[in-house]
Amino acid sequence: MQDALNQRVRGWTPFFVLVDGLSVACAYYSAFVLSQLLPPDTVNLVLAPPAKEGVLLALGIIGLLLHTLIWSREGHYMFQLLNGRKLRICAAQVLFLALTIFIYLGLWRNYDISRKLLLMFLITLGPCLMAGKILFMKMLQVLGAKIQPRLRILAVCDEAGEASTREWFSNKTMLGINLCEVLAIEANAGQEAFVEHQLEEALKRGRPNLLIWRLPTDAARTEKIRQMAESYGTHLAVDLQPIVGNMGALQLMEYSQMKLISLHKHPLVSPAHRFLKRLLDISISLPVVVLVLPFLCLGVWIVHRIFSPGPLFFKQSRSGADGQMFKIYKFRTMTVNHGRESVQARANDSRIFTGGGLMRKLSIDEMPQFLNVLFGDMSVVGPRPHMAEHDVLFAMECSQYAMRHTVKPGVTGLAQVRGHRGPVDDASEIKHRVTSDIEYCQNWSLYLDLEIIARTFLHVFSFHAKSC
Repeated sequence: MQDALNQRVRGWTPFFVLVDGLSVACAYYSAFVLSQLLPPDTVNLVLAPPAKEGVLLALGIIGLLLHTLIWSREGHYMFQLLNGRKLRICAAQVLFLALTIFIYLGLWRNYDISRKLLLMFLITLGPCLMAGKILFMKMLQVLGAKIQPRLRILAVCDEAGEASTREWFSNKTMLGINLCEVLAIEANAGQEAFVEHQLEEALKRGRPNLLIWRLPTDAARTEKIRQMAESYGTHLAVDLQPIVGNMGALQLMEYSQMKLISLHKHPLVSPAHRFLKRLLDISISLPVVVLVLPFLCLGVWIVHRIFSPGPLFFKQSRSGADGQMFKIYKFRTMTVNHGRESVQARANDSRIFTGGGLMRKLSIDEMPQFLNVLFGDMSVVGPRPHMAEHDVLFAMECSQYAMRHTVKPGVTGLAQVRGHRGPVDDASEIKHRVTSDIEYCQNWSLYLDLEIIARTFLHVFSFHAKSC
């Protein structure tokens, strides 16, 4: 029984997907009936949908399966359900199914489908999906105690962790998971022999399928506990939280003679992921550079001629991926030769000429950085690049600062859409930015990049107070 707890939780996913499929079918049939009750078709009610209209049901099922394959992997679907996020899942499913249908209809424009039926189908999808999930979970709550064979679990933890352990298992009964006992070890019960005696007694009493060990341990002690558990037919799972602390998601990898536990994720090490990100960068930066930037250059050049004659671009050395320096391009928004290039701009800064402030508010001054993206020095999304002297100062305040250099810097980033932009006023502001940057580096996905880009448009026009 490999990864027994995770397999028991994730193993219910196909059943919920089956219920979702039935819910989509119910939504389709309900939409067909309701569409006939709307004017002008209010007579001659037909109960059997024509085969031609059945393409909507087929597309709905295909969209549901694609959503499951893409977004519900690694048990995320079940854990979101158990965490009470049914509405969020239903909303994502409806959007994905609607996108699938509209893509199909866009490719086959001549395919004749009733608009009333399509509208009613999209309206009834959400309620039917939600109702299906609620009813199935209610049924599991009633029948869960009868599910056999049950997964009986013995958890060993300290007294401080007893409440959280019981809470996590409180809503798992409907999945056939039974927390038969929590062995809470007192803080002063440090003698291994005493703890192991209590453990053996608990194994005899409960005969659990799975032992979850949530205390600090080492290789020798773990092997001893494993042998004791297996002598009672119990599988052992070791919680690494007491050993490594709050290090984020851990990954176990096996390479021949090595079993490595990685404390960090780095998805952009993958050549495939790097290719996708570079493809996104080029697909966005090339149109901007060719179609948008020339007109912006003309407009900014006119503003310069009127308010502050001088160079069109401001070029400055910034640190990029792996700490490599590069020249960043910006539209100049400050007067020429003010002699304070290393000082961050602030609200009402005397160096900013008339019109420059609005350019900074709307992030127009950042647009030439798409040249850097096209050249490969930057990405559309990533941690913002800083000057070398600021890197030194910020690293003194946050020991993890260098972790943000594992990816290319970006025109926008997760920290910026969360409001952490503009001048840095204190150490907490640095830590907020670095935390967001590291979160992005370790959780990159194409979807996350697209989400940040979309949020950037909203953030730019919010005229954030710290944009100066």
